[in-house]
Amino acid sequence: MDTLLLKTFLEVSRTRNFGRASENLCVSASTVSARIRQLEEHLGLSLFTRHHHSIGLTPAGERMERHARFILGAWERAFEDTALSERHKRRLVVAGVASLWDIFLQDWLNAIYRDFPSLGLRAEESTPLRVVEKLERGMIDVGFMYEPPRIQNVAVEEVASVPLLLVSSHSGQSVEAAIGEGYIRVEWGTTFASLHESHFPQRLLARGRVNSGRLALNLILQCGGAAYLPQDIVKPLLDEQRLFIVDEAPPIEMKAYAAYGLHGEHHKLVADLLRRLG
Repeated sequence: MDTLLLKTFLEVSRTRNFGRASENLCVSASTVSARIRQLEEHLGLSLFTRHHHSIGLTPAGERMERHARFILGAWERAFEDTALSERHKRRLVVAGVASLWDIFLQDWLNAIYRDFPSLGLRAEESTPLRVVEKLERGMIDVGFMYEPPRIQNVAVEEVASVPLLLVSSHSGQSVEAAIGEGYIRVEWGTTFASLHESHFPQRLLARGRVNSGRLALNLILQCGGAAYLPQDIVKPLLDEQRLFIVDEAPPIEMKAYAAYGLHGEHHKLVADLLRRLG
């Protein structure tokens, strides 16, 4: 199948507009329509509902969207693997949740990039769900997250401890006030959720809920409030007194894990590189 058809499908799916999709793809609107029609004829299914003022995905289109992303990702990786330059003998694809890049993964990547000039690198920030999905599909060589995935033929190693502190934009705030109005609940995973519930069983429902420590940090810096955030990330802000530790609030310690295929071509390389995190 022509990958242009899939790219066009995904662009129309994203924009919900044939005209905008044609502008973004630098082709005519008639070309976009012809590609979508060709893809639908190839599949024998309608992928879009077309109304006068709107375009939507059919149930088949919604299923196809997921597969199209996987096919294009797999094709891109196959192309990169087979088209490596003579200088770059191997390529490593790394994905991790955003906060782990801020805490230690960036330094690890810098060292690998510097010390292994013949190794091609591709690095991604991703959500925990996407990291696990890409591991299952073999789209990445190693993934970093807070919850150990349960996937067959995947090795999991604990690589770091990440203390989370309850910090606030207000000095001298009590625990009750910090987790009350203005508290930002960061979804750090099931382990965090369980510990959080045990410490604060009677808490108010947080007005703000985010899945990124970076989002929570920016919110409380700009708008005020409190959140559980990694110690390494907030330390400079504590030193500058832009944020303050909430006294008496229990720290919550998370573990960071690396997961990689047991039988992948880069299994030994990944295992060796992970030792550098120690």
